[in-house]
Amino acid sequence: MKTQDTLNSIRGDIRCFACALAGCALLASFALSAANVEEVRVWRAPDHTRLVFDLSGEVEYKLFTLSNPSRVVIDIEGSSLGSDLSGLDFNESPVSGIRSAIRDGDTLRMVIDLVTEVEPRSFTLAPNSEQGDRLVVDLYGESVSADALINTGTVSSNSTSAPRIDERRNIIVAISAGHGGEDPGGIGFDGKLREKDITLKIARALFNQLERMPGYTPIMIRDGDYYVELQRRSEIAREKRADLFVAVHTDWYRTSRANGLTIYALSGDRADRENSRRVAQKENNADLLGGVGGDLDLSSWDDDVALTLVSLQMAWSMEQSLIAGTRVLESLDGMTRLRRDKVQQASLEVLKSPDIPSMLIETGYLTNPDEARRLNTSAFQQKLARGIAQGVMNYFYDAPPQGSLVAWQKAHGIVPMPGIYMVKRGDSLSVIAQRYNVSLAELKSANKISSNTIHVGQELIIPGVDAGEEEEHTIRRGETLSEIAQRYQVTLGSLRQVNNITNDRIMVGQILKIPAT
Repeated sequence: MKTQDTLNSIRGDIRCFACALAGCALLASFALSAANVEEVRVWRAPDHTRLVFDLSGEVEYKLFTLSNPSRVVIDIEGSSLGSDLSGLDFNESPVSGIRSAIRDGDTLRMVIDLVTEVEPRSFTLAPNSEQGDRLVVDLYGESVSADALINTGTVSSNSTSAPRIDERRNIIVAISAGHGGEDPGGIGFDGKLREKDITLKIARALFNQLERMPGYTPIMIRDGDYYVELQRRSEIAREKRADLFVAVHTDWYRTSRANGLTIYALSGDRADRENSRRVAQKENNADLLGGVGGDLDLSSWDDDVALTLVSLQMAWSMEQSLIAGTRVLESLDGMTRLRRDKVQQASLEVLKSPDIPSMLIETGYLTNPDEARRLNTSAFQQKLARGIAQGVMNYFYDAPPQGSLVAWQKAHGIVPMPGIYMVKRGDSLSVIAQRYNVSLAELKSANKISSNTIHVGQELIIPGVDAGEEEEHTIRRGETLSEIAQRYQVTLGSLRQVNNITNDRIMVGQILKIPAT
């Protein structure tokens, strides 16, 4: 009897426990479905429009499309709308408006009216230190070209074709500013500085440095406050036949003590996984290898041969990534603290291209107050950009791509002159003067130096090269005069003055003179 009583008691406890669990489940379901849409935000990128729905908690939702007319419909169970949609700006987007209504008693239906067909992609984001739960809907056009995404300097419309040896083509450097749009990246020690803003400023400064150098065409993977998917960044670089991929980031650590710059290349483990993935998908993707000089279609080879080809290409890319990263580290040595004096290797999605040498530069720590303040100054951003650009040019001058202008220059004993040279370890005034074919006296005079003493990180003016040469900028859609002034690190007043502008009205296609700094 006691045994039976015990069993009955256990069964009773189980039933109570089950009821409790059911109650919890019911409560959880209610909590999940009771989350509301508190605000809707719009982000524009060249290749898509992002709608962000700020939520009071997790939600269950369904998304589908309708045609005639084109619409995207989102059903959110047990939700309501706590935001006014009438003030949203959908200019230069495929969206004409958003409507909402409650259906079936407790389901919030949001209808996105479209002016053209789109491919919607959606996902939810968990809360972070800055924002709560979010539903993200990306609206892509039917086709997206790399040209729609990037600022390409002077790259021509047929730049993606394989060059002839006698064309003296420009070397193409893809510059990827980390994060963007809804993704702020790391947040600074003060809770205000955002990685996405700092990286964009440094990337633009690097773009400007390379753009003024003969033989180079920089491209900006992101040239505004919008997000480009990591996989898409390397894809754009490949589509534009980039010779080098440079990703610009800032670092973060849980304490304020960490500081210094680090450069990363792809790790061997990640390379092996990427090689296997490409071979597994070769029939669907028909992946091409070979970079600027030519292409190789993997789908025409069996798996063993394809894996060998991809592995060989990846091995070359990793080797060149380490060499290029080392050249950049050498140029930056002395101008900022290096956290690591050698290129590190890591499993990073953005560095996985098998035919483009790639590096990721963590320019410093936003969690370190001193370093964050320095990274947020125009002077230091320009200094970093000059150091990175010099390292890139040193790398390509050592082993220039066949058919490039730099290869022709090297063959004829011509050393490109950047205008400003940053002294690196082992340099001397006489060596620098000889390198740039100027006299020691001219070099000293240009820099007001009386002795032969120089130090690592010191910036020297190379006589005969105007480092402050006036530039031109062609207005693109969506740009403002103040944004252009900020980009080129000039005052709004000086920009108006040099262009005889009395107000801030500008037109797409208008050419502005950029005053020398």
